[in-house]
Amino acid sequence: MSAYVIVEATVLDAESRNRYASQVEPLFREFGAEVIAFGPWQVLSGEPAFDNGMIIRFPDNESALAWYQSPAYQSLLEIRGAALDCRFRLVNERRRAKDSHERVAPEGS
Repeated sequence: MSAYVIVEATVLDAESRNRYASQVEPLFREFGAEVIAFGPWQVLSGEPAFDNGMIIRFPDNESALAWYQSPAYQSLLEIRGAALDCRFRLVNERRRAKDSHERVAPEGS
């Protein structure tokens, strides 16, 4: 089951961001990850905390954690800190059984 890393970020330094991106992209491939969305947030509700977002799909939770905790990625944290004000979240894909009739209750009910 896929796992998704949700990144919220504001660029602090464009040059550092470019260095970080050029080094992190090969690591995504190494861990079987794919960037499925990237760009400025369109805030639908609430106050924006960061300017940009990214969604990265990994084959599973273990792959996502292995990527984030890998020595290769951890060595990029100093560059990332200079490049971005950011936060990372991990969420797992939710799959329902084919015969499930479960419904999500409307907000406020």
